[in-house]
Amino acid sequence: MKTAGAVLGFTLICTSGATANAQSAPAGYVSVFADHLPNRDATELRARIFAEHTIDAGSHVRFVLSGFAEGLLANRGGTVTDTVAEPHELTVTLRTKRLDLAAGFGRVVWGRLDELQPTDVVNPLDVSRFFFEGRSEARLAVPIVRATLYAGETASIEAVYVPFFRRGRFDRLAEDSSPFNIAPAVPYVDRLPARTAGNSQGGARVSLTTGRVDWSVSAYDGFRPLGMYSATSAFFIDRVYPRFTMVGADFETVAGAWVVRGELAAFPRDAFQAPAAAVVVPGRSFDVGGGVDRKAGEYRVSGQVLVHHEAYDDGAQGRTDVSLIVSADRSFARQKYEGRLFGVYNPSSDAAFVRGIAKAALRDNVALEGSLGWFTGTGTDIIGRFSDSDFVYLRLKYFF
Repeated sequence: MKTAGAVLGFTLICTSGATANAQSAPAGYVSVFADHLPNRDATELRARIFAEHTIDAGSHVRFVLSGFAEGLLANRGGTVTDTVAEPHELTVTLRTKRLDLAAGFGRVVWGRLDELQPTDVVNPLDVSRFFFEGRSEARLAVPIVRATLYAGETASIEAVYVPFFRRGRFDRLAEDSSPFNIAPAVPYVDRLPARTAGNSQGGARVSLTTGRVDWSVSAYDGFRPLGMYSATSAFFIDRVYPRFTMVGADFETVAGAWVVRGELAAFPRDAFQAPAAAVVVPGRSFDVGGGVDRKAGEYRVSGQVLVHHEAYDDGAQGRTDVSLIVSADRSFARQKYEGRLFGVYNPSSDAAFVRGIAKAALRDNVALEGSLGWFTGTGTDIIGRFSDSDFVYLRLKYFF
């Protein structure tokens, strides 16, 4: 969304500190991010400014304004530059005791598992940021209308309407040359869903607390955010975005020192890319997983198992993948230093991804961060497809 509206929205964030009841100035950060991908012979410098501000206009109206501008200077087999300005969240919310009604550009977080959340289907992802920083930083804002009805403190109903489609990205900066872009190097026509009422997306989530268990059920109908390739003739290929329907459930509870989570997403309508062919195969799939985490001294550790299964309408044999996911976090010296380790392993393809992140607070408002990401194995699962995308990065952040 490299639009004048995005730039205007970001400008409003940066200038809104002098408006609306003389509330505090916007918060945010400026960062310089240098990364290297040795297998792709790519070196990049990414500079970013992010700002966010919340304005309460009385007791019933809240504005949330956040966005960023980012620039790229890279050597990807040649010099590449690009810039982008986008909203992270630009919403206005009308609030009453029992109902919140929000509209604008926003993000919706569904699901409870760590990083790979099967029911988290509302927002598309930026793949590069998913591997660099994690899912929370990778969600792309979409135009949205959201209503949340509260039935006391133990139940709520959330309805989400997305009027037009936004595709996922391999990278928001110079995507065509990005080392994370795994699109085939063939000419194609991008067939984005038209912005019509019939192509809107939406769903709902009901959340409840029963005893010591927080749980929810959800349903959503939308379009797959990353395109699939379909040959329309011997000479022409379209990139298309098939519809899907998701029905899901998740829960979380505490058992002693352990937090236990589970999540299920069934897709009775789905579509898949045929291996090594420009053919889209309709079918069905489901993802089911469970995990535990706990605080152990200075550490927080977690582990989970996620099973993915696909069945195809053309009668071809289905496939099942199992992902084993672990993570550990630790802080040192009163949180002056922090470390996080995250790993995913698929035994069937022997593909794995491991990411380590270390942070150091140089001053109260200056932080240095370094990360190493390593892939191994190959396959058609999401990890195996990025087997040559190992990376290392260093980032300096100044908070304001």
